[in-house]
Amino acid sequence: MKEATVSLALIALGCGLAQLHAASQIYHPVVRVSSDDGLVYTAVQNPTHDRQACGAANDRFLRPLRERCKQCAVMFARCVRKLHGLEAALHDDVPLPHHRVLAAGIRIAIVGSPRSAKTHCEFIAHDMVRRGLGAAACVYPAVPPVS
Repeated sequence: MKEATVSLALIALGCGLAQLHAASQIYHPVVRVSSDDGLVYTAVQNPTHDRQACGAANDRFLRPLRERCKQCAVMFARCVRKLHGLEAALHDDVPLPHHRVLAAGIRIAIVGSPRSAKTHCEFIAHDMVRRGLGAAACVYPAVPPVS
């Protein structure tokens, strides 16, 4: 009987630790989309502690995009535990050689023709504000210092 009680206690502890581990995970919603005019958009949203909430965030981002941009192609939409490269730089607000849209809960890099990227960046930031999504800004590419 004592062994059964100890076994049940260990199972309960194991389940509790598994739930604690799952709850401590961080998931970053990341989406990359290409447009027919040669621009590539990479969006990184605020992280969440729930994998399903992460997927839902990506869905909320993609739904209006798919409605307004029929020719856009979703390259990927995923929930990552660790950001790398461009996605990490976006999340950490590192200056980039690309136009970026910064808004509450989301950062978007726009890669492609500088003129077209600038136009789209300014439009997206303005449209976010117009739709009531709070403050949004188009940030121009970081220019390397002249030696």
